[in-house]
Amino acid sequence: MLQRYSELSAPVSGARPYGGCANEEDRIILMKNEVYRLPQTHREVQVLSGIAWITLDKQDIILQSPEKASLPPSKNWAVISALNNMPLILAVWQDKSPART
Repeated sequence: MLQRYSELSAPVSGARPYGGCANEEDRIILMKNEVYRLPQTHREVQVLSGIAWITLDKQDIILQSPEKASLPPSKNWAVISALNNMPLILAVWQDKSPART
């Protein structure tokens, strides 16, 4: 299940340089009518600006700045789009945990 939680602190800092820590952050910017397929390796999403509509495994969640969501492991891709007319700016983090065998 998609899990939402609010971030009480300030939005996350900028992307870390190559070779940064295990929770390296990426940024995504979407404009009106754009859709992004989030790779399955990304498990955390935070809205830095705008409103996000996220769909994963037939579940939808709407996030506003500075809310975060934890995405459950899935064989499907999460689909993200911007709501309203403002650009959507997201911070996303990859799951760098060792693969389970």
